[in-house]
Amino acid sequence: MTAETTTARSLLEQHGFTPTADGSSYRPQDGLDERGLLGVVTAAEAHAYAHGLSARVDLGIPTPADIPAAARRPSTAATGSLTAPPSARRRTR
Repeated sequence: MTAETTTARSLLEQHGFTPTADGSSYRPQDGLDERGLLGVVTAAEAHAYAHGLSARVDLGIPTPADIPAAARRPSTAATGSLTAPPSARRRTR
């Protein structure tokens, strides 16, 4: 997580996030399981909105917008002679 203002940095620290060594971003406290991590992220996001701060949570999971569309293949025209549907074919004995 990153914080652009003093208020945002303080808010993250209130929720247990610690600054990285270079101070450019924050990380959650060690030892949180998935449920605990979800809890602190959700609480920090709600707290930010309550203070009028925008928040963006990126879980690193691609969304449909992140996945490029498949290339369209040209349609293949039927080649050869046209035959009657199976029910219209004649049988010879």
